[in-house]
Amino acid sequence: MDRVIYTAMTGASHALTQQAGMANNMANATTNGFRAEMHAFRAVPIEGEGLPTRAFVVDASVMTDFTPGTLQQTGRSLDLAVQGQGFIALSMPDGSEAYTRNGNLTVNTNGLLQTRSGTLVQGENGPITIPPDTEVAIAADGTVSTVPRFGTPNTVSVIGRIKLVNPPEHALERGGDGLFRR
Repeated sequence: MDRVIYTAMTGASHALTQQAGMANNMANATTNGFRAEMHAFRAVPIEGEGLPTRAFVVDASVMTDFTPGTLQQTGRSLDLAVQGQGFIALSMPDGSEAYTRNGNLTVNTNGLLQTRSGTLVQGENGPITIPPDTEVAIAADGTVSTVPRFGTPNTVSVIGRIKLVNPPEHALERGGDGLFRR
């Protein structure tokens, strides 16, 4: 025998989950590289005694909207945007790889290129180290080059290339930190 209160509770519980997801989407609408979560629900009929019109609500899927946002010019040499599909690869502390579209980058005290949250940006050959007292430029293909601020002018040095990846979107899972993983 089913209890009406439990049937009603499933609908309320999932409505609360959907509302939390929408609130998160709205709160992060202006966050660089953010991807919205979309919740889809479906009704599952209850088997057994009782009225045949009763149904539980289940979360059929939680999807991520990978539609690219608009590009904004910032004037910072360490800001980049991935046009179209694709992600910037990050090197996680546990040795795994995660992906982001947030191209608001910085250089830490050791000269390593990282995200604003402190996660190292993965280069094609490992972490990218920026020499001190240099101007940084990032090309459209992810190539990072520097020009010294002092000494010989116009001496361009290519120091690495940011690892850009394009994994199938359906294979990605969003982590609690907002980064995607395979």
